[in-house]
Amino acid sequence: MMRQVFSNVAGVIILISVIIAVSACIDLTDQQGEPEESPIKINASQAIEIVKQDPVAVEYMSENFKRPDLRGNKTALIQGFETNNSALQEDETYWKVEMMERNCSCSGVMSLYVVESYVFPYTGEIANLTTGEVLESNYETETCISTACH
Repeated sequence: MMRQVFSNVAGVIILISVIIAVSACIDLTDQQGEPEESPIKINASQAIEIVKQDPVAVEYMSENFKRPDLRGNKTALIQGFETNNSALQEDETYWKVEMMERNCSCSGVMSLYVVESYVFPYTGEIANLTTGEVLESNYETETCISTACH
């Protein structure tokens, strides 16, 4: 009888040991899965300031941005696949920073001077920056509303 009790106790101890070992393996597997994305360290305002300090943007804005009252900024947190920009990684997250200024306050569709940039929200590094002049009609209406283009 004593042997049977000892066998039952040993069996229970082995069963508990197996359960603990399996639980530990499951925990390790969960921890080794997909790496969690780092928390965003750069906010929208900081992304705008980073772009404003870029030498290409500084030069373009000093040559073309003359009317602060006709200027607007827009930022959006996007995935790389949401854009047609081949310089961006599809699986990365970016701040899309758009700074624009209307070239005059007259009515009608006019030109916009635009600085468009993509900033990594984790490091503040600029992934891509372009400048140019486009017609308001070629730009997003909701972006221009703040500068009264449409």
